[in-house]
Amino acid sequence: MSTWTKQLSIGNRILDSEHKKLHGIINQIVCSVAARNVAALSETFELLESCLCDYFAVEENIAQAIGFDFTQHKLAHQHLLNEFQRIRGKLMARNGMWSDEEGKNYAHSLMNCLIQHITQDGKPLRIVLDTCLYDFNP
Repeated sequence: MSTWTKQLSIGNRILDSEHKKLHGIINQIVCSVAARNVAALSETFELLESCLCDYFAVEENIAQAIGFDFTQHKLAHQHLLNEFQRIRGKLMARNGMWSDEEGKNYAHSLMNCLIQHITQDGKPLRIVLDTCLYDFNP
């Protein structure tokens, strides 16, 4: 399990809330992987994908409101979704038959994808958001 830290803040209350929600869902997936609970894993991945789609729309709306060119970031969103779906496919194909080490690696990869998206892909957006109030809501 991973803990949300202030260093993961993007500089906007709404986006931080979305990121925290995704972080929490991935932590649920980590628990399901550790327990080899395939039913819960499938359900939680469904929730993750649904929340990702909502988050993508919210972030794009905020970006448009502040005049941020969203072209590259939209590609980063697609990459993030593809990575999550790839990992989901690998886990579901294994049907709970992974070693503890493999499970930890899958879980670590999921969390790393999200953290990289927030800290690296989100860096240009964060720079622009630094010029806005933390509570900015278009």
